Amino acid sequence: MKRVKLILVISFTLFTIYTGFAQQSVAQLWQEAEKYYAEQQYDKAAEIYAQICEFGESAPLYYNYANALFKLNQLGKAILYYERALQLDPSNADIKNNLEFAYSTQRDKIDVIQPFFAKKWLVSLGNLFNSNAWAYISIVSFIITLILIMLYLFGRLLWIRKTAFFTAFVALFITIVSFSYAFYTKNKVLNNSYAIVMSGSVTLKSSPDISGTDMFNLHEGAKVNVKQELSGWSEVSISDGRVGWLPTSDIENI
Repeated sequence: MKRVKLILVISFTLFTIYTGFAQQSVAQLWQEAEKYYAEQQYDKAAEIYAQICEFGESAPLYYNYANALFKLNQLGKAILYYERALQLDPSNADIKNNLEFAYSTQRDKIDVIQPFFAKKWLVSLGNLFNSNAWAYISIVSFIITLILIMLYLFGRLLWIRKTAFFTAFVALFITIVSFSYAFYTKNKVLNNSYAIVMSGSVTLKSSPDISGTDMFNLHEGAKVNVKQELSGWSEVSISDGRVGWLPTSDIENI
């Protein structure tokens, strides 16, 4: 038993030391990357940001990495990491603006089929926060709902009971909505079917075969929705509704 405890203590100590070194290493790498970026040595900055990505993910990291890649004219990869940053922080105006500008430099000008205004509004509301923030809102509003129910059941003054009763419905509604958005945004990240074209130019085919009929061309940085994959080919659609097949190696999932 003592030997097991000793092993656990040593393991925990080594883990703590490793974690401390990792955090220190990341902080040093981050400072170096910012220094190189400020000196316009974007290749070195991008290289270091790529190293930091091995330690984990965050919206600021992906955003800075995308900025360095964009400066290096690696449009496809820059858009990919702007999109990944936006997934983690969907309300960030800087990420949105830089992503929009990056898309404006992309060669393919694809018309977007606008969704019904109510759906667009609901999606915009969900994009105000990420899944964690929506989950926190849901938990807090649920606790408030329970407190209000207790006030209604055990309050002595009539006006307090009435106020608690109606306010509890509002808090419960917020709980349900925020929980739904937490589930929706988390599911959108985990089951993201969108990808970015990484090759300079790719011809989409009518079938998953090199001999298939040429449909249309897409260029680096184009965003596609992956519908299915088959033997190294992916069937994708773009925002104007067109569908075609391209080699899976030409795209990278967001």
